Amino acid sequence: MKKKSVISLISYDAAYLPESISKYYNYVDEIILGLDKNRTTWSGNNFSFDETKLWSELGAIDGDSKISIIEEDFVKSKIAIENDNYERNFLKAQCTQDWIFSIDADEYLINAKDFFYNYCPIVERYYNRADICMTWATPYKTIDDTTLVIANEDGTPFFGENQGMTTSKDSTFTYARWTNKSAAGHNRLLSPLVALHWSLCRDKKDLHEKINNIGHSDLVENDPFYQIWDQVTMDNYEELHNFKSSGLGTAQWPILRAIPSQEVTSYIDQHLDRAY
Repeated sequence: MKKKSVISLISYDAAYLPESISKYYNYVDEIILGLDKNRTTWSGNNFSFDETKLWSELGAIDGDSKISIIEEDFVKSKIAIENDNYERNFLKAQCTQDWIFSIDADEYLINAKDFFYNYCPIVERYYNRADICMTWATPYKTIDDTTLVIANEDGTPFFGENQGMTTSKDSTFTYARWTNKSAAGHNRLLSPLVALHWSLCRDKKDLHEKINNIGHSDLVENDPFYQIWDQVTMDNYEELHNFKSSGLGTAQWPILRAIPSQEVTSYIDQHLDRAY
C-alpha cells in the first residue's frame, strides 16, 4: 500500500498534539510538524507553550523516528488565511511521500485503524484526484464533569460537518485544508473517518486565543459565537436549537446533549455508522 505522510501544526494547541498523534502514529510513515520560529500565530500574535513537556511527550511517542519538526517563519502576510495556506503548503513540500494527510492537533481520530487499513486501500487509486474528507464530532463545552456535545435532535452525535484532510503532494492548499483539487466543492470524497474535534471545548481563555488566531480569525469580530458559548450553562443549554452562528460555517448545530466527560469517546464510537 502507498506510504503516507502527515502534516500537523505546533502552536497554542500544542498540549493536544501528543494525544492526536498517538491515534494515527502506527498507520503512517512520517509526520511533519510545523512550528513558527518566532512563536507567532497566523494572525500575527505571540504564542507560547510548555516546550520541554511537548518535546518529552513527542519523544516518548516516536519510537520509530517518524516525527520531524520544521521551524520557519510562517507569517508572510497580514491576512491569517494566507499564512495558514502558506504553512500547510510549505510543510507538504517537506514530505517524502506523495499521499498527504493533514490532521490538526485538536483532532483525535476515533476510528483511525479502520480508516487506514480498510478504507485507504479502496480509494488509493483516487488519492491524487480528489480531497478525502473526515467528519467532525464536536464537543462544545465542558462544565464540571459533564461535556456538552453538539448533537442531532434525536440525541445522536451531529455528523454534519466534513473537513478535507487527505490530498496528494501535487495539490495546493487554497483555503486551510481544502485544495485546488476540491475547489467549489468538487472532487471531494467522503470517508468513514471521524475525529473528535476539540476546537471549541476548552476553557474560556484558551478558546478566546483559539478563535482570534485561527486561519479565519477575521470572521470572529462580527460573529456572536464566543458570546453565545460563554453564556451556556447546565441550566440553559437545552434552550439552544439550530444555534450555530453565521461566521463559522453554514451547517446549523441542532442541539447540545450532556454526556459524562469520561464517556464522550464511547458515545461517538457507538454511532460511527451514522457518519458515512
